[in-house]
Amino acid sequence: MEMTRGEMQDLLAKFSSGSEEYRQALIDNPKEVVQKQFGLDIPSSVNVKVVEESASTIYIVVPHAVAEGAELSDADLEAVAGGGTKVKEANCDDGTLSTVISMEASLF
Repeated sequence: MEMTRGEMQDLLAKFSSGSEEYRQALIDNPKEVVQKQFGLDIPSSVNVKVVEESASTIYIVVPHAVAEGAELSDADLEAVAGGGTKVKEANCDDGTLSTVISMEASLF
């Protein structure tokens, strides 16, 4: 199952609000908890931080801004992955049969 960062954060918030032991473990060692929770291997170069909200403070997470051209476009990603959709149409001479063939292909 794939999850977005937002979905992961929502799940962590749900678990931490339902269990004080989980909440404390997440505060004390967030990277370890996230790795175990989601079966991830987070590189040592990546930091995982927890910020505990209070009744009088709201935190907004602003996503990392990627420089233009630093990421592959969806078309480029498809080309790299070897995936794509090919659609071909076939018609009989008398026009009574029309067939559409759609094929998904990927190397992965």
